[in-house]
Amino acid sequence: MDREHSGLRSAAVLALCGLFAVLAVGLALLSSGVYRTAAGASDENDTRRTALSYLINQVRRADRAGGVAVGTFGDGDAVALTETVEGTDYVTILYCLDGQLMELYTEAGSGLGPADGLTVLELSALSVETDGARITFTVTAPDGTVSAASVSPRCGFEEVGEL
Repeated sequence: MDREHSGLRSAAVLALCGLFAVLAVGLALLSSGVYRTAAGASDENDTRRTALSYLINQVRRADRAGGVAVGTFGDGDAVALTETVEGTDYVTILYCLDGQLMELYTEAGSGLGPADGLTVLELSALSVETDGARITFTVTAPDGTVSAASVSPRCGFEEVGEL
C-alpha cells in the first residue's frame, strides 16, 4: 500500500509541476505581448515628442542667431531660420516631405528644393500656424496620432509666402 500511495504522490507532484510549467509559459507569452504593445506606444510617443522638441529647439537657436520666418516650402508648411556667418546669410528650412521631417541647410537664395533636404525622422505631417506672437507646430506621427507645441521667439517672426 505504501508503494500505491508513493506512486499516487509522485503522480500528483508531476501533475502539479506540469501545471506550473504550463502556467509559467502562458504568463511569459502574455507578458511579452503586453511588452510589445507598450514598447510600440512608447516609440510613437517618442517620435512625436522628439519632433516637437527638435522644432522648438531649432527656433530657439535661431532666435539668438538671426531671424525666423514661417511660410510654405514645396507642398507644405515650413519654418525658415536665418543666420549670418562671416557676412553670408544661411537658412535652415524645416518641413515635412513624403512622410519624413526634413531639414535643408543652405546659403540663402541657393535655389535648392524640398527634395534636397536631409531626413531628420519619420513624421507623417507637419503644420505650422501662427497667432501673431506664437508659432504652433502640430505633428502627426506615422500611426496617425497628433501632438502640438508652441514657441514664442523673442526676436519675433515674419510670415511669408513661399520660402
